[in-house]
Amino acid sequence: MAYTGVALPGDTVGNIHPQVGDVKIISTSSSSMTIEALVNITNPTPYTAVVPYVNIHIVRDGFVLGSATAENMKVVRGMNTNLVVTAEWNPAAGGEASRKVASDMISEYLSGRNITIDVKTHRGTIPTAPIIGEGLSKLNISIAAPKLDLPGEGGNKGHFIRDATFHLLSSTATFTLVSPLRYNTIYVDWINATALYNHTEPVGRIVYDLPFAAPPGTSVTPKLPVDWSMGSVGYDAVKRALGGALKLDASANVTVRIGNWKDTVWYEGQGIGASIRL
Repeated sequence: MAYTGVALPGDTVGNIHPQVGDVKIISTSSSSMTIEALVNITNPTPYTAVVPYVNIHIVRDGFVLGSATAENMKVVRGMNTNLVVTAEWNPAAGGEASRKVASDMISEYLSGRNITIDVKTHRGTIPTAPIIGEGLSKLNISIAAPKLDLPGEGGNKGHFIRDATFHLLSSTATFTLVSPLRYNTIYVDWINATALYNHTEPVGRIVYDLPFAAPPGTSVTPKLPVDWSMGSVGYDAVKRALGGALKLDASANVTVRIGNWKDTVWYEGQGIGASIRL
């Protein structure tokens, strides 16, 4: 792509409106992933272009977490949909602080929070015109991560944990999980979780270290052991709900694995419908 020297409108960057759609993880290592995504952007200029190669850094809180590359991309005027972009997710390359920022971002996303990332150009963004990439690197372009669009209906549609069933006599619980990935299986290797009533009252604790799968779509966990908070306000509320249901919150640290990649993240869920059975 040759730079023509044509001046662009002043708010061009703000009107690109990038959106990330379908996501597929195509390879992994112990600390990195290669991800293929379909991206929609708006070209607010009157120009069209064929971009042989472009690479940008994925940045959060000043740390480079990875990079995204597009090749042979045709950009037309107006809306451009389903542009194929390949991303390399490798926050560990930036050290422990970078890895922590990435883990927190994943945690916030799985907990249903609104998150944004920044994309930045660099000298290698357009190899044939390094001065352009270096010049544009001073601009901040923020992308809002797509909301979790999970199968199901109702107010819990955006929840990774859809519902739960607690069994009092066996002191166990099962959870219905809805994966945010359409093509890859997530494995849960370890859980340390606390169920809460009325946001702050402990109901019980779950510690479990036998791996289980959360495939695309909806799945149910194995029966997980519950260490009840006997005599607490939360446990009394659970006993009163026997045969019915109540809303609980969850706070957890979870080790998740996709292929060879593994990380420990935190999860906070609210208003989870919990059925109470003997």
